[in-house]
Amino acid sequence: METKCPICGAPMEEDTCSYCGYAEKKAPEMTVNVNSVQTQQIPQPVQIQPQTAFGNPMLNQAGIMPGVSRKSKTIALLLCIFLGTFGAHKFYVGKIGMGIVYLCTLGLFGFGWLIDIILIVSGNFQDEFGLPLRQ
Repeated sequence: METKCPICGAPMEEDTCSYCGYAEKKAPEMTVNVNSVQTQQIPQPVQIQPQTAFGNPMLNQAGIMPGVSRKSKTIALLLCIFLGTFGAHKFYVGKIGMGIVYLCTLGLFGFGWLIDIILIVSGNFQDEFGLPLRQ
């Protein structure tokens, strides 16, 4: 099962979020010698409380709002309007595979390009991690 970052919701790789840099620390392993029998205690994950930036308590230490993409909605919309048939907006949000499909089919024959403009304007367009774009 893939774990998600508690800060931004992106997938975690080896207890570290590649998106926002959150690192989940584990407690050190401890051994106890009871009557000459050595048992090993299972390490428990330690949750680190994120620091807040001055002025906005919703931002974490990297300046990223939890649950919102780093990619801009305005830039994605401009790329989609002017270069959407070539998939520029898909490449911008990290969806490389769909960007190549758009490039080869000229924006899914114009229908995908039009649908993406509507999705971006309505706020339902997502980045590669499934996070909504920031304003």
